[in-house]
Amino acid sequence: MKRLSLFPLFLLLGLLTTGCGIIWTSPAYYTPSAEVELLAPIMSREGYDSVHAYFTRPYIVYIEGERSALVFGASHTKDPDDPQFAKIDSLWHAFNPDAALVEGRLGFLLKGLMDPVVNHGEGGYVYNLARQKGIEVYSWDPAIDQDVKNTLRYYTPRQTALFYVLRPYFSNIRFGKPDDPDAFVEEFRAKRTKIPGLEGSLNSIAEIDSIWAADFKGLPDWRETSDAYGLPLYLGSIAALSNNYRDEHFVKTIADLTKKGKRVFAVAGSSHAVKIEKSLKETLSSKQP
Repeated sequence: MKRLSLFPLFLLLGLLTTGCGIIWTSPAYYTPSAEVELLAPIMSREGYDSVHAYFTRPYIVYIEGERSALVFGASHTKDPDDPQFAKIDSLWHAFNPDAALVEGRLGFLLKGLMDPVVNHGEGGYVYNLARQKGIEVYSWDPAIDQDVKNTLRYYTPRQTALFYVLRPYFSNIRFGKPDDPDAFVEEFRAKRTKIPGLEGSLNSIAEIDSIWAADFKGLPDWRETSDAYGLPLYLGSIAALSNNYRDEHFVKTIADLTKKGKRVFAVAGSSHAVKIEKSLKETLSSKQP
């Protein structure tokens, strides 16, 4: 029997991914220089709780000068008709960036068949703008293994694993509950319990159910839990710790890129924009070597 070569298939996929730009993959993480230091701390969770009811969304942080950046603090949405997208488009063209940052890992997208906004929200929209302009685009988040490593300094592997395995579900349920919550979470359980320090920490969905029943007794099931208004008990504390670590990395990434002369346009949830504003402005105004 004659063997079929897979080379043409791989060649086609390569062309679609790189040459034609039809298949999108997640933007790379950015590693800022170790020399970058924050000149002011990130706003604390308590500080944010005291002001979050008073600021308007979208929340824009705009810095123009020797080092320039614009952070668009969005209300997370996957609705292409949301007026935020017209605002992003207007600010993008007025600011004229040469580097872009998006929140998280956007994942796979087949352009033409999949809508960037429907699939990836405001991050997908900015990623599309960056690709059209042909400029650098990165995730402003730290690599998840680094985020996990930091969290493990304060919480047990089981508590840490529960947070990182369920976090994507808690974030996505605001857009609609998956048809099969268990299957949705199982994909992340299988991958994220391979992260160094989390091996063997959660072995099944049934184990997640058992932990939830013991640690969150009397609260709604995890399948009915969203992070839109915060997470319960130690999951909320881990979320605050992780968000602070992410926000520090966010500011350092912008600082490093602007130090290289880049005009940086970033999109993030509005809470991140509020919490990094003071730190970002003071850090970019400094004369760090």
